Amino acid sequence: MNHSTRISAKAVAARGGFTLLEVILGIMIASIVLYGIFKTAVGCLDLSNAVTERQQKEMHLHSMLGVLRRNIEDIPGNAKISMEPPDETGGRSEIVLEDYPLAFSWAGVAAGSKRVLIISDRDARGGSQIRIRYLNAEEAQIHAEGNEISEDDALGIVLMDGLKSIWWRFYNQRTADANQRGGDNGSNEEAWEEDWVRPNERPSLVEMNVEFHDGSEPLRSVFWIPVVVNPETVVRGIQSGGNRSSGARPGGGPGGGRGDGRGDGRGDGRGVQLPPGSGGAGRSPGAGRPSGGRGGRPSGGSSGGRPSGGSSGGRGGPIPGGGGRP
Repeated sequence: MNHSTRISAKAVAARGGFTLLEVILGIMIASIVLYGIFKTAVGCLDLSNAVTERQQKEMHLHSMLGVLRRNIEDIPGNAKISMEPPDETGGRSEIVLEDYPLAFSWAGVAAGSKRVLIISDRDARGGSQIRIRYLNAEEAQIHAEGNEISEDDALGIVLMDGLKSIWWRFYNQRTADANQRGGDNGSNEEAWEEDWVRPNERPSLVEMNVEFHDGSEPLRSVFWIPVVVNPETVVRGIQSGGNRSSGARPGGGPGGGRGDGRGDGRGDGRGVQLPPGSGGAGRSPGAGRPSGGRGGRPSGGSSGGRPSGGSSGGRGGPIPGGGGRP
């Protein structure tokens, strides 16, 4: 009786639980599944962060390119652009925009700088950066003399940092045209120059090349510099033209007005002052229109309808001392 009871209890216990080996195997399987889920979640989170960071960098890069394009391609006619050869290490270069007071001006940055520098150099983390520096007249004079300016003295702003490398090139249209005239219609690579030390001339194109630390495709951006008329030349021409106009139309004195008929009026209207006593005396007293007008007969005694030598009518030109035809 007791023996059968013990056997029944063992059978019930065997049917109601797991062995130690089964428990260990279950824990191992659950750990593997949970680890896979965790790795997947972490991977998705990292990917999302990388995509977000990439998008932010692209937006930042596009914003920087937009700022550079707007300010380089809108350079006025009297502004100058130049760039000295990069330093020996190749880590620093400066593009100088002179007489361009509105360059890279926005809220918080006062316009009116004599010189604006586009500087490519090393940042604090060892990468490359692009920054803008504003120089007033005094600082521009110091910079033009080749002297260093303290970084704390000049106003500046960083457009973008964390880049691997940055370098610039300038397209010389004259070199390209000379090669084309010489029969070299192939590559215009020779027209691209690493520096631009002719501030009185302008390159046709400015090229910026950027490399990134993440190994992505390098960026090449080309900015077009249009040919713009110098406003100082236009103003000077307007002023000189105004001075000629004011000097050519005095309106008074001998020879003013339109003259008698056709020839004399044209001479005065074109800016030629007729000498005193000339035949074409305009509408001044005593030298008005002749009694015969253009085709009429003068009231004098000359025959054939022609005025005498002393009259001022007919078709006579601005001849000093007499008018009409002899």
